[in-house]
Amino acid sequence: MLAGELRRELAGLGELVGRQLEAVEGLGVEPPECVAAVGAGDSYAAALAAQGAAGGRVVALDPLEALSSGVVAALAARGCGLLALSVGGRTRVVVEAAAEAARRGAWVAAVTAEPGSPLASRAGVVVPLVYGGLAAGVGAARHVAMLAALAGLYGYRGGLPSAWRGVGCGWLMGPEAHAGILEAGGSSLYAVLKLYEVFGSSARWWPLEQLVHAPVYSVHSVAVYEPARDPLGRTRETLEALREAGLRVETLPRLDGDPWGNALAQAAAVLACLLEAVERLGVREPAYRRHRGLRPLTRLIYMGVG
Repeated sequence: MLAGELRRELAGLGELVGRQLEAVEGLGVEPPECVAAVGAGDSYAAALAAQGAAGGRVVALDPLEALSSGVVAALAARGCGLLALSVGGRTRVVVEAAAEAARRGAWVAAVTAEPGSPLASRAGVVVPLVYGGLAAGVGAARHVAMLAALAGLYGYRGGLPSAWRGVGCGWLMGPEAHAGILEAGGSSLYAVLKLYEVFGSSARWWPLEQLVHAPVYSVHSVAVYEPARDPLGRTRETLEALREAGLRVETLPRLDGDPWGNALAQAAAVLACLLEAVERLGVREPAYRRHRGLRPLTRLIYMGVG
């Protein structure tokens, strides 16, 4: 079941990206120069991708930290906008952050597949996703739609690059830690989230610089995700140091020279390799569905769950 759903969604990714870019272009939305993007789970990975790809115009924030610390209010007071990301529009703390920013007069855009959702009702602008479905309970193609929506808001029109097809998959299942910077940091987080959901994996995720400041001493293998551009050369320098230190290092290479194109293609590569692992291991349903704490945890993070 899971493999079949992933295969179906993968087959339609190119068309999906095209439709999403076209839909966003038709809105004529122009984000302010200063924007905070908040989201949880896959949507936080999308926020990180936007931070890395939008040329300094977006900062990714954890919604609970931003709300609890007063950062949402402070940014609104400085004239910054808020991109509130939630496919279903019911992520509780994202809705609360949007409401706080709107109450303080900020530009608030909800990126969601549900225009009638609680999140959409708190926003002045709604950027609708053209697809919000799940692949047997796993957020797959809809994450690519979220990335395409954000890319479209910031002027990307290039479609889904084809370089993700045929990428080797050694970087997904084996390494104990995954890391990256810029839009590739979002790609690495998205990959680890899928490992948690589908396999109950114990893999870890870190921003690249944080990884080498101590977590690296607890692992023997690392996957590094490469950004489209690395102006400081830090990714290459870190790869060399990790190999010199004797760690087994895998890479998901950059798949496009444009950061938005790279984010889209790397997300597609994650899904292609996820499908390969699901088929190889005979996984029929995602592991999270068997977790004994699923119901209370779902109530914690989503609005309207009984």
